[in-house]
Amino acid sequence: MKIIVSDGMGNDEEKEIDEESLTGKELLEKLDISLFVAMIMKNNEIVGENQLLTSKDKIKILNMIHGG
Repeated sequence: MKIIVSDGMGNDEEKEIDEESLTGKELLEKLDISLFVAMIMKNNEIVGENQLLTSKDKIKILNMIHGG
């Protein structure tokens, strides 16, 4: 499964996981990314952590930018 991880500043990194399907929460755990700092996009739509993701989906993890 290919995943794009974005830092929100235009810097995207492609990662690959040896899984055919898993939930958003399981994906973030495998990537060691906190649920509190990232959003999951599946086929260009934001999805929840319980959404099933497959290797056929276009998956992107967006790290949220914090500040004030």
